Amino acid sequence: MLDFKFDKAFYKEAELLKKCPVPRSTFHKWQNEWISKGKDPKLMGKILVKGTSTVFWNGPMYLNWLIKNKLVYEPKYDYEESDREKAFLVVEQLTKKKKVKTNEK
Repeated sequence: MLDFKFDKAFYKEAELLKKCPVPRSTFHKWQNEWISKGKDPKLMGKILVKGTSTVFWNGPMYLNWLIKNKLVYEPKYDYEESDREKAFLVVEQLTKKKKVKTNEK
């Protein structure tokens, strides 16, 4: 469905919005909504750098958040919902494995 290639570990906001083309105003609106619900923007992929005002974004993490929280997908059949849930589990497992491999290096 979505074919995104992330070639860097972290992106500045403008770079991320070129990869995942969402209007800047919508991007900030979604952040504000997420925060107003009491949720941490780190769960969206936001990365703050100590001692600076620099903000980076984890592209794959943001994309997963976007798919789970903002894309409208109404499954037509029960098996489609099951497939969707399995796909999310696979993405989560791959993300965990990648983190483990990164930490081992």
